[in-house]
Amino acid sequence: MIKKPPHLRIPDELLGKPQQVSAWLKEHAVDLVKISEARRAAAEAYRDAVIRRNIQEFIDQLVADVDVLPCEVSEKISIHRIASRERDRTAADFMIPMPLTPVDCTVRDAAVKLVEAASPILAVVNQAGDLVGVVTEWDITRAIASGAVETMPLAQVMTTAVVIANPYDDILEITSKLEHFEISAMPVIENGRVLGMVTADLLARRSLPRLLKSSIEVTAS
Repeated sequence: MIKKPPHLRIPDELLGKPQQVSAWLKEHAVDLVKISEARRAAAEAYRDAVIRRNIQEFIDQLVADVDVLPCEVSEKISIHRIASRERDRTAADFMIPMPLTPVDCTVRDAAVKLVEAASPILAVVNQAGDLVGVVTEWDITRAIASGAVETMPLAQVMTTAVVIANPYDDILEITSKLEHFEISAMPVIENGRVLGMVTADLLARRSLPRLLKSSIEVTAS
């Protein structure tokens, strides 16, 4: 952004006086055209640089992994860019509620809760409220494929080796865990209790872009 120099700003004493403003604009027309052209050229140069950067990064990652899908590359780039800008944010800043289910329920009960919560994952807790596992849509699908789920205990299909985040993990740590363990979501835990969850979708498309926009607006104001 090329700022307008002070001498090209309409004087306050002329505001509300159309004829005098028109005369002032005519007097400074040449300089105003020059700064407009400079702004246009700067905007086009910035646009071209952004396009080159995006295409180069996109192609580099496609070439690095011949089996990766373009949509996966786009999501990965998006997550990393947001993470680098928001590195001071922690899981507690952007986690969302995580639906819970008791460990003694059936697979069918868990499936119903997944549908009701419109969530891809449930936290499984014991009577004390501590996390003992998680169950995902994929776990439910495998259970249905292997047999009747009306009475099948949830403990039979849930994952007990749970990858977790703590509320103080920063975004880079969260992103690293999601990528390293190839998971799309994980619970945020403190002292064994479920505080919420973070997801790849949340990082890429939801809360963080809004938080980034808020930060920009606050800075601008």
